[in-house]
Amino acid sequence: MLRNGHHVNKGPSHESWRKDGLAHLAVVIGMATISNCNNIRNRGTRSGVRSPCTIARRRYGLAKVQAKLCRNTMEAMPHVQNAAALAVETCKAVFKHRRWNCSSIARVPHLTPDLTRATREQAYVYAISSAALTFTMARACSSGALHHCTCAGKPNTPTNGAFQWGGCSDNVKWGAQFAKRFIDNAEKYSLERSRTKLRKRASGRSEDAEIALRAEAAVANLHNNRVGRRVTADSVQTQCKCHGVSGSCNIKTCWRSLPSMTEIGHRLLEKYTNAIEVQKSALEGISEAVAKKPKKKSLRIHKLVYLSKSPDYCTKDEKLGSFGTVGRQCNVTSNGPESCRQLCCGRGYRTVVDEKIERCQCKFYSCCVVKCNTCRTMTQVYECL
Repeated sequence: MLRNGHHVNKGPSHESWRKDGLAHLAVVIGMATISNCNNIRNRGTRSGVRSPCTIARRRYGLAKVQAKLCRNTMEAMPHVQNAAALAVETCKAVFKHRRWNCSSIARVPHLTPDLTRATREQAYVYAISSAALTFTMARACSSGALHHCTCAGKPNTPTNGAFQWGGCSDNVKWGAQFAKRFIDNAEKYSLERSRTKLRKRASGRSEDAEIALRAEAAVANLHNNRVGRRVTADSVQTQCKCHGVSGSCNIKTCWRSLPSMTEIGHRLLEKYTNAIEVQKSALEGISEAVAKKPKKKSLRIHKLVYLSKSPDYCTKDEKLGSFGTVGRQCNVTSNGPESCRQLCCGRGYRTVVDEKIERCQCKFYSCCVVKCNTCRTMTQVYECL
């Protein structure tokens, strides 16, 4: 028996996303309905088949401008779906061993409060979604999958004769522009609706406070979208290939390429860790920065921002979007966020022993005879109480 564990042998209603809701990821995930729909692109309502973009708009709340972009760039929509899946995959991988493990992102378009209250976690989800769409579109351009774009142009950076620019660089500029047009329009639509409602009502009722929060969150979301695109663009690396006889490097050709999405996800994790809580007064400066008219030089446009403090995610509380950590596997030797001390929130843990029986030490005899031994392996894992 361990000092703070027990030896054991082993053999929610959620808040629905509204059309004027806060999370653009719901829109991105919703694009799954229009992937692989190129074969019905030219079918109109006369044939009784609705446009897949129209379906996505009505079901998932695509803004009018988004639906138009969808119709005009139908070939890009499967890549939008891929970006949504990549955002989910990356978020889960990056937060796998933390109290908040990004499990709620898979429930989109049904969102829990951790992704609707303008929390630090919501800031990361917006940034990683924007980054994933930028990444996917940039790669789609360089691979020749889209006729709207091609490889990125040659960089202006001088080579000083050490190498020559060539190959096909990832078109991050086009990817970022597409991501901005597609994703930001959802937030701008929500922001404008909220501001219009406030101007018409201004009654001071609780409903007005909710609308105001929605508007403030939309501004923060637009800022975090921009951070996601910026981090992706700043992650571009130079890759080279040598050409010459017998493996020599007489000629060196280089191009600009994005790293893995996991690496970008970890860079955004640093932004998540250092995210700053902002008040309403600070949002005005952020709004100006989003509009590319910054007046406050002190505004840190490279940081993620959030409006509401997050719970500790130790115990289950559906009202706060916390699923708790009971039953989660932890690491007894680590001092990081995956350690039993941190992940289990001081509740302790139990040791679970898993016995695995498999064939081993196999040998081949004469013709067609294989003999193996039976091996038993005991594996210990630790689960939070």
